[in-house]
Amino acid sequence: MTLQYKIPSEIGSELKINRLFYLTDLLVVLILGGIGFTFRYVVHPSLVWYYVIFWIVLMVAWLIRPKTNPKLRMAKVLLLAVSRDRVTYCAVDTEAKGKGEF
Repeated sequence: MTLQYKIPSEIGSELKINRLFYLTDLLVVLILGGIGFTFRYVVHPSLVWYYVIFWIVLMVAWLIRPKTNPKLRMAKVLLLAVSRDRVTYCAVDTEAKGKGEF
């Protein structure tokens, strides 16, 4: 008797919790929330509400999916934009492309 396992067609797909929320979103909220909760004692008591608002904005900004690339989170898009090597990439000249040159 051999066991047969069903392999999903998309191994890299994200697990959905509900219609808009994924498992990675939950983990990001828990991790950032834990970090924010831990460091709240460092903040002066009169600035705690600003600190909470800052962390909420940070979490939402981290989870937003940009319209230009909806498969990636904003944090990943920003990391790729900052870390890319600008010397490697070059623009394709559309006028030269029409003449058969690249």
